[in-house]
Amino acid sequence: MPARGRGAKAEQDLSERQRYWLGHLRKAEQRGEPLQAYAKRLELSKSSLYEAKRRLRACGLIAPAIPQGSSSPRFARVTVASHEASPVTSLRVRLTSGAVLEWREAPQGDALRELIGLVS
Repeated sequence: MPARGRGAKAEQDLSERQRYWLGHLRKAEQRGEPLQAYAKRLELSKSSLYEAKRRLRACGLIAPAIPQGSSSPRFARVTVASHEASPVTSLRVRLTSGAVLEWREAPQGDALRELIGLVS
């Protein structure tokens, strides 16, 4: 969420109200909770929360939204699962496209990056 760059307002220069809303935005993000659900759960004004987000984004304290359908790189949460029952070491990568890549042993060097680039 934080975005600092040219023209970004320093956090210490924020008003008490701006710090209040920034704190709520960060808590919602840390919990992975949609703003609408977060506002409802805490009985906050949904419109005030979204307006604060818009204003803090304009100050440069919150990263700009990534437009829908953007070809920018996206990151997904990765879960590492232990398979103690299986003696075979394996690597499985599920891409956002739905494709699944599997190896008994992880590819070396740039091979993994090249393979993912081919299927994504």
